[in-house]
Amino acid sequence: MPPLSPPIPDHVLWDRFRNGDRMAFEEIVSGHYKSLFRFGSRYTRDKALLEDCLHDLFVYLWEKRRTVNSTDSIRRYLLTAFRNKILLELDRIRKRGWTDEEAVTGTAFEEDTSHFAHDDDASPKLELLIGRLPARQQEAIYLRYYEGMDVSQIAGIMDISTQSVSNHLHKALLTLRQYARQFSLWISLAALPLFSFLA
Repeated sequence: MPPLSPPIPDHVLWDRFRNGDRMAFEEIVSGHYKSLFRFGSRYTRDKALLEDCLHDLFVYLWEKRRTVNSTDSIRRYLLTAFRNKILLELDRIRKRGWTDEEAVTGTAFEEDTSHFAHDDDASPKLELLIGRLPARQQEAIYLRYYEGMDVSQIAGIMDISTQSVSNHLHKALLTLRQYARQFSLWISLAALPLFSFLA
């Protein structure tokens, strides 16, 4: 069996896309669609809205491919662009009053914790706890521990200072630790990198 080809560096793949390479564009879409959708769920439960925003984003990128900026991190570029698009769309929805408040809330998870004592799967429990955090803290936690970004990268995406990012993370971890104790949640350290901060 021939050895696998090394992954194409982001800046090379992005430049190919900017030059009209359809296969490069499709690789970008397929490689980031699911993670972008998960990221968007931190802002709204409306799956149709997220799908529309993603579709519009990728259509826009393809149509404007020759004028978009270069990047050495496609993931950060897409996360920033998708975040801005979601927030703009949610702002329009609120102003027009086309949907109920639940559809545009930043809390993407149900807060029912009655099953904690009977559920041995730690990851869903942690998702529920994270869903109780303020939207900005959820966003910082997701980017740090699910996307593996550092504080400066998160600051760039959230358009805030690195100190503000650190503050959001610190407050979120303190709150999660309190929640874990409140619900007697025992978490395996192997489940997620974040768990080590809750011990």
